[in-house]
Amino acid sequence: MALARILVIEDDDDVARLEQTVLERAGYEIRVTGSGAEGLELADSYKPDVVILDVGLPDISGLDVCTSLSNSTNCYILMVSGHSREQDILLGLGLGADDYITKPFSGNELVARVASFLRRREKTSQKREGANILNLGASYLDRDFHTLVHSDRTVSLTALEFRLLWFLGEAEGRLLTRAQILEHVWNDTSGVPTRVVDVHVAALRKKLAEADAPLEIASVRGIGYRLDKK
Repeated sequence: MALARILVIEDDDDVARLEQTVLERAGYEIRVTGSGAEGLELADSYKPDVVILDVGLPDISGLDVCTSLSNSTNCYILMVSGHSREQDILLGLGLGADDYITKPFSGNELVARVASFLRRREKTSQKREGANILNLGASYLDRDFHTLVHSDRTVSLTALEFRLLWFLGEAEGRLLTRAQILEHVWNDTSGVPTRVVDVHVAALRKKLAEADAPLEIASVRGIGYRLDKK
């Protein structure tokens, strides 16, 4: 069985060494770079399963790297930063990161976060077999291309947007709580702020409008969301 591939984009040598050491001990294959530009090139050629991405890079903002990765790859993104303010966390998650960890952190915590991503990937892979298309009335989701298709319009979704819309689509017409969404889409009900669900729902509503899809993500105040046909 191939080792899971982890790409570390971190310009602090001490932090990068810690991340590389603990992840290699955990049995993962690692590539490390301190450059955002090189990180994007490596992501394209190395095809990592997980990217551990520092926000404060010397050449390109980690937030910009996160946006590029979420639009061009299907990897999980763990953002690393010295900032712990909720608005900073929400910004990173809103740009497509799957999780957020603040410095200083322990090696055990890092390994646990990565392992959580890979468990989620395994569960997703098991569900994929024979189910790459999800029909949503006159629209459909295509898992192979991470797209929403309606009539002659095709809209690309980030990996996280796709997982969220697929989960809502599978439960079409049924209310899902924020906790249920966090547990299924983020595999976390404690470390990720519930408001991040709202951020991604807002992005999905724009994508639905872009595709002119007859679908609506309805909100129930204080509880969660439901996908309805118009």
